[in-house]
Amino acid sequence: MEPSVAHERLRQPATRMGLGYWIVWRFFRAMLVLGWHLEVDGLERLPAEGPFILTPNHASEIDPIVVSAALPFRVTYLAGRELDRFPVVFALLRLFNPIFVRRGVGDVGALKACLERLAKGEVLVIFPEGGVVQPGLGTLHEGAAFLAVRAQVPVVPVRLIGLARMLPLGARLPRLSSVRVRLGDPIAAPPRNGQSASELNARIRAALDGLLDS
Repeated sequence: MEPSVAHERLRQPATRMGLGYWIVWRFFRAMLVLGWHLEVDGLERLPAEGPFILTPNHASEIDPIVVSAALPFRVTYLAGRELDRFPVVFALLRLFNPIFVRRGVGDVGALKACLERLAKGEVLVIFPEGGVVQPGLGTLHEGAAFLAVRAQVPVVPVRLIGLARMLPLGARLPRLSSVRVRLGDPIAAPPRNGQSASELNARIRAALDGLLDS
């Protein structure tokens, strides 16, 4: 994404950063660049306008912070509704207007909300593994692919590198490491048919594997 294109993204209401989002973004971006040498590859590949879905591998608990810090515009996350048990965390999350999901059940309301946000031009971040996987890449659920096919929006695979070393499972504090975010080429959603989500999911998997080897 060229600087002029990033500027256009910030002018679009669906991906413009509000003041609160910008303050948090600046803080974590500076911390990750200075402390963990954050590098971002492939911004120029991102669509300049319109909705799409980012599908990062889920390497650590702080992946959403890293993905947000890597992108110069606002993105939308899915968050578990069970977080309402933690009032302070829940209140902070609401500042960023996520889509709340009830995990473990077929949440039709969340699906409808995702489609509505995409229709408004937002960029969704969905971790297809569903949870943190270390090491390597786990099984990809088809939710992101299903949404992309249903909404007919492209998918951009994202590979997070160095996060498992930065925050291994069970670690309380992040460790010194270099962190890299690699963005792949957009994958167009295939026409709707009975196998289209499975086909797209396989392409997402292949793209994520390729980004690790590139």
